[in-house]
Amino acid sequence: MFACLSVYMLVVLKLGPQFMKNRKPYNVDHIMRLYNVMQIFLNLFAFYEMTRYSYWRSDFNLLCEGYNPQDVRPATMGLTRPIKLYLISKYLDFFDTFFFLLRKKFNQITFLHVYHHILMVSATHSYGSQLFASHFTSTGVVNSFIHVIMYTYYLVASLKPNINLNKWKKMVTQLQLLQFGLLAIHYGLPLFFSNQCNVSIPWLWVAFLNNACIMGLFSNFYYKTYIRARSKQHSVEKAQ
Repeated sequence: MFACLSVYMLVVLKLGPQFMKNRKPYNVDHIMRLYNVMQIFLNLFAFYEMTRYSYWRSDFNLLCEGYNPQDVRPATMGLTRPIKLYLISKYLDFFDTFFFLLRKKFNQITFLHVYHHILMVSATHSYGSQLFASHFTSTGVVNSFIHVIMYTYYLVASLKPNINLNKWKKMVTQLQLLQFGLLAIHYGLPLFFSNQCNVSIPWLWVAFLNNACIMGLFSNFYYKTYIRARSKQHSVEKAQ
């Protein structure tokens, strides 16, 4: 994981910009469409199987599910495959950044963008090794569902239809914010109220604070993109 993240950072911060410095943007539309289709089905399957082997089970507690490394029942170990697929999808998410580099869309490679990708890979590795089949399963379930919608939007946008997609783009960001809101509640239930399942308090704090941080960054992006920009546009229109 550390090797992959180091290479990712090296490509994003140094090698990629250097490689594209004196080159024209590449046309990667066809590759991006295939990539989006693959991500849609990969996340959809991961979402289905994660839900099937967690919240669809009568013995899996939505409000507080502890980590039990001794639990190797088939129903629990059924989570192994979707978690591995989900981890693969988090590594494949790096191609979002690589496509920005190849298209010279450097302005879209923000701190939020890079931090989010690194965080999701790190979190998924931590879940698989320290928190498997526990309360933190919710992260993969919710995130994979949101990514199905997000990559569907990317696919439609890459086809360049003769329709206005701004409302859909805004809705995707709103769904991402909703995701972080739901996860904040989910992490907060055993953290601030009743921790009857003995889920790890340190890991709950790590998840809760990271979720708050990424929610703050997304909220700032939403404000700048959709609220402040709209206010400026209205001011210009009134002045005219």
